[in-house]
Amino acid sequence: MITVQAEYTARFKEITQIASETIQLEQPHMAELAQILTTKYGERMEALLIDPKTQDLNTNGTLFVDSTGRRLFIDDTLADGETVSFMVGIAGG
Repeated sequence: MITVQAEYTARFKEITQIASETIQLEQPHMAELAQILTTKYGERMEALLIDPKTQDLNTNGTLFVDSTGRRLFIDDTLADGETVSFMVGIAGG
């Protein structure tokens, strides 16, 4: 079992009503974190988090990064103590 810190901004923060939370995962995978969050926060979180066509993390206007700034995908492995930031992308870059 590992523990990760989830940090929410913008629309993610609106859905969760919190800026961050600590989550325990049985398996150290982004897929499990996504499952926990969609179960906990419902359809609005799932619509924002998961691409319905691919069942991967949504890349349309959203961004999920680890504490080193690396973009995360559904099959990525997370480290114990990792911080995952859930953000809405902005135009430009």
